[in-house]
Amino acid sequence: MNLVVHRGTHQIGGCVTELRTSTTRIVIDMGCPLPGPEGAAPEATLSLSGVTAPGEPCDGVFFTHNHGDHMGQIGSVLPEVPLFLGETARDVALTLYHRLARRDTDGRAPILAALERANTFHPGVPLTVGDLRITPLLVDHSAFDAYMFLIEGGGLRILHTGDFRNHGPRGKALYPVLRRYVGQVDWLICEGTTLSRSSQPMMTERELGRRAQAILRKHQHVFVLCSSTNIDRIAVLTHSTPRRRPVVCDGYQKEILNRVELRNGNQSPFYRFGRVIPYSSRNTKLQNWMADQGFLMFVRANDRFRQLMEPYRNDCVVLYSMWSGYLDGPCANPDLTQFLDGFPVIRLHTSGHAERETLREVCRILQPRRGIIPIHGELPELFRSLAPSCQVTCLKDGEMLTL
Repeated sequence: MNLVVHRGTHQIGGCVTELRTSTTRIVIDMGCPLPGPEGAAPEATLSLSGVTAPGEPCDGVFFTHNHGDHMGQIGSVLPEVPLFLGETARDVALTLYHRLARRDTDGRAPILAALERANTFHPGVPLTVGDLRITPLLVDHSAFDAYMFLIEGGGLRILHTGDFRNHGPRGKALYPVLRRYVGQVDWLICEGTTLSRSSQPMMTERELGRRAQAILRKHQHVFVLCSSTNIDRIAVLTHSTPRRRPVVCDGYQKEILNRVELRNGNQSPFYRFGRVIPYSSRNTKLQNWMADQGFLMFVRANDRFRQLMEPYRNDCVVLYSMWSGYLDGPCANPDLTQFLDGFPVIRLHTSGHAERETLREVCRILQPRRGIIPIHGELPELFRSLAPSCQVTCLKDGEMLTL
């Protein structure tokens, strides 16, 4: 079996990984790079023979989750190539891109068409594609319904981790799932996002909720700026809000939450969002409730929400619950900075990625016989210190490795 990481060996995001046997060819993720300085995303479109352009047929593209740096190029995949992603991930992505298409019909149409034709899979249920057996394993990440893939074929067992963590609401299942359903593998293709960042322990989503509770006790009018698809964050903040206080969002956000609840609410009350109310200036009962008890309102950085926030400028806080890089440094978004200008901001965020000790433990549990292949990280060589007993193969983009 051969492997090529077309993009993602020395960068965070934009991942594209190909595996092929003599008869079968699959790709895992077709992502766009994250924005660079001044919002630039160079080489966003990756031309791949048989996948985005005519060439040797591809038997399927599998998506670990629906973040743009993993799924952003789904619209460029040829219509004859089968697509696979999780059920809820597809639902959420369809809701998002239907909304975006209202403002940019031509640019979003290929993405919507791809999502509409995509196949879905279920956690733990193997799929057979050619001579490969692919088992999706549900993991905790800041994108809801994210997966690792266990790939078996040609006498090899390979685990592709996608993005994952163990400090979120479902993170405690990580190690038991790896021990029970994976065990030792031949190769581990592993994300290493946090290796170029601070080595301090990650704040858990539970601790984030406790801090939010303290903020909500102190402030009556609380706006939250977070990703509309970060379902765990929205759930944590919703459950952290006093029961007497309304939790408010717009209709689009509520539609996403309804879709998540439809497929997951019966499994856990954590993903029931009945108390989240769509905002309407015509809803007199809601307006009176907000005036009497205060509120937690989920917002996005646009003029409509800015107008809603203006009357509370001197009597509110904004919880900024996104990556700090969007505000600081070379990736800072000036529109976001302008949106928050003049408002008191409290940063309350934690990563969607595994910290170093979690990466170390995953390597220890899986003990890959042949080696570790780092992806989705800027310092792949640091895996050697995390797993000194394992061979670590640091590839270059486009380099082929015979497994």
